[in-house]
Amino acid sequence: MTTANTTTTTSITRPIPRRTMLGGMAAAGALTVAWPYLARAQQGDINIGVLLPFTGSQGAYGPDMRKAAELTTKIVNDAGGVLGGRKFKLFFEDDESSPTAGLAATKKLLEINKCVAVIGIWGSPIAMAIKPVLVNANTCMMVSGAANAITDGDTKGLVWRFQAKATDWGPAMAQAMLSRGWKTVSILAQQNPFVIPMIEPAKKTFAAAGAKVLDTVIYNPDQPSYRAEVQRIFGANPAPEAVMCLGLLTDFVSIVREAVRMGATSKIMALSIMADAEGKFIEAVGPDVAEGIEHFQPAPPLGSPSYKKFQKLMGATDENALYLFAGNTHDQICTLALAMEKAKSTDSLVYTKEIPAVDNPPGEEIDDILVALKKVREGVKINFQGAGSICDFDARGDQLNRHYGHFRVEKGKQVLVQIIKGPNG
Repeated sequence: MTTANTTTTTSITRPIPRRTMLGGMAAAGALTVAWPYLARAQQGDINIGVLLPFTGSQGAYGPDMRKAAELTTKIVNDAGGVLGGRKFKLFFEDDESSPTAGLAATKKLLEINKCVAVIGIWGSPIAMAIKPVLVNANTCMMVSGAANAITDGDTKGLVWRFQAKATDWGPAMAQAMLSRGWKTVSILAQQNPFVIPMIEPAKKTFAAAGAKVLDTVIYNPDQPSYRAEVQRIFGANPAPEAVMCLGLLTDFVSIVREAVRMGATSKIMALSIMADAEGKFIEAVGPDVAEGIEHFQPAPPLGSPSYKKFQKLMGATDENALYLFAGNTHDQICTLALAMEKAKSTDSLVYTKEIPAVDNPPGEEIDDILVALKKVREGVKINFQGAGSICDFDARGDQLNRHYGHFRVEKGKQVLVQIIKGPNG
């Protein structure tokens, strides 16, 4: 394995520095989007782009997602690969938690690395920025972003969401808050296309249950201070029993510190990407400040055989280890392998049509990728069970049958309170 800023000829390739790449692109002139794809090799390695956040506000999630993609790819490749011996070759790029950087990285993955799919894609703003490029290039796009618009419009069947839609998150999170007996709530939310669609469905769920939403405040990302917003929500008279916080880790750290500073008494229910973030939140504020904060997230199939196998694959020593997004890249690699094997093709317009055939019921439920590949080669109808979800999709590429985890921080640990069945569960 080489260092992070070099290119290798092994089955897993690390990114070159983005400034170097952008400079080279500028010197060569503007690159088109369409011409390179006709040059993709029909034999040899199958190039897969993996676009992940390693830096910036979303950087907590990239490393485990990368690890899962690498380990799953190794399993497939070591067993002989797909399509008669072809191996997956992964090209990783850092989207820097920025749509601009994500777009530049995507063009590199397509035009230089000749990737036949781009997976990972954590952030909704990044997914929205790169979607037109990938669809225009007839290239499969597998995302972990939740914004509804990601699967809207003419996607040519190329866009597949390994996550719940944002409008499904809001009602389920409201159910979690209602289960705590809270009757008055306020909402503090970041302005972004992932968060905003959650708000109105959540309000409807609160209203239907007789709970009152006292106030809603929308703030901008990366503000130097959130003092005014925190004062308005937590310092209201009367103060809400609980505050629904919708945003990202970096802003939540600042929000919680402000709330503690002013002596706020309202309970907090946040997204897990804010209050967990692979342990980064507790590291930032300390276990005493984090104590009692509750959080919520679409959950992997906790306790299932597929998730237990994934925990072992990742080297987890705690049976309660929670991987919120790493299972998605595992499932994406598996789905690509199965769909390509089923279609006998690496053409995105061809193999994506087979994704429901290998992932959706009816069929033999299988959570082992090597067993699943064997069954597909034998012509057996399978229903692949993933580590991030059970991998059922509707006609638009949105996931169905999602469940959600409600957690609470207790003594520096994330404790599962309950699993909530979502609106499409």
